[in-house]
Amino acid sequence: MAVDCKWTHRGAGAMVALVTLGLALTGCKDEKNTKPIKQVKKDEQPAIAKLTPRMQGEIPKKMREVASTPEMIAEGKRLFGTCAACHGDKARGRAGMGPRLNSKSFLQAASDDMLIRTISHGRAGTTMVPWRSQLTQSQIHSIVAYLRSLAPSNPAALNEKRLKGDLKTGAHLFRHICAACHGRAGGGYQETANGTGIGRRAFLTSVSNGYLRYVIKNGKDLTKMRPFKLHSKVAVANLTNKQIDDVIVYLRTRAW
Repeated sequence: MAVDCKWTHRGAGAMVALVTLGLALTGCKDEKNTKPIKQVKKDEQPAIAKLTPRMQGEIPKKMREVASTPEMIAEGKRLFGTCAACHGDKARGRAGMGPRLNSKSFLQAASDDMLIRTISHGRAGTTMVPWRSQLTQSQIHSIVAYLRSLAPSNPAALNEKRLKGDLKTGAHLFRHICAACHGRAGGGYQETANGTGIGRRAFLTSVSNGYLRYVIKNGKDLTKMRPFKLHSKVAVANLTNKQIDDVIVYLRTRAW
């Protein structure tokens, strides 16, 4: 398993989290000279996980489809008053309740269809309940228009190529990096107060591979989700594109 040994730690919080984990990737040693995790031999690595088309992540047909007018934004702002109970004032998020939606990098990666479906159908196993029986399609579109107005940006150019990752390597990376914030099972707030749930099938079937790649690589600004770019100086860990795919394969394979 090839793992980049250039780890960039920024801030006391990130340092404490990584030291607590006793992070030691293959061939890398931390400042306390902890023993590196045993290297996985090439012939011991499992084949690329075979995922169903649904769990491969649906490719958004169009990133933007909702019209945005001053009237829709005003209506969406009014309707979002109910959403604010979990997502906070101006969608800034509430730890343990609802994630921040007022985030430029998140809104760049999230398609309108993803936002509409999440509002309409909710997320099973979380505090996000379905609203399709209480809101009309037009009202849901107005909420999307309002969210977009909070952090105006062009849609991100997403890499929607089919996953090519290794399950065992992804498990290793997730457990030693991502689990610190998102929980060992990816349960988020149900396991830890630091990050949102990313392990549930309801979430993983609503987002594309391109979305996951973009957010992992670039982070979610104004939140604790920092970037994991290979050469980023503010990254929690510098991951290659292949390693990011490894993590996504693990998440999709172990979705619950």
